[in-house]
Amino acid sequence: MEAISDLTWLRQLSLSSVERFELRGFGIAIVSMPPTPARHEERYRYRLLAFDPTLGKPVLSVDLESDILGDYCLAIQAGREHRVLARYDMPPTLEEFRSRALAEAEAALPPCPTAPPPRGQARKRRRT
Repeated sequence: MEAISDLTWLRQLSLSSVERFELRGFGIAIVSMPPTPARHEERYRYRLLAFDPTLGKPVLSVDLESDILGDYCLAIQAGREHRVLARYDMPPTLEEFRSRALAEAEAALPPCPTAPPPRGQARKRRRT
């Protein structure tokens, strides 16, 4: 899988991680960015980031984000793809977001990330 193209997760994860756990071999981090005077125009309110252990980067992000008009939407990023899944008049709570984001991640992630062979063990080549 390809890493998401939005690199803001680096700062957000270091400042605002709420919860970390594993889902099907992917590391999951849920991030909450509460509005503050310094970050009152933050694009993302909540994020679920799914990390591929072989890349060490998120390959999937389910986000509660605000659009250019300030309306909230639930969106999903996978690689360079970005899709809006739902729009909200009022933003959901963190628990409501978490529930929906987990359902979307479970539907979008493959059964298990592709793991490289253990160190010192090369893959066997077939001779023809």
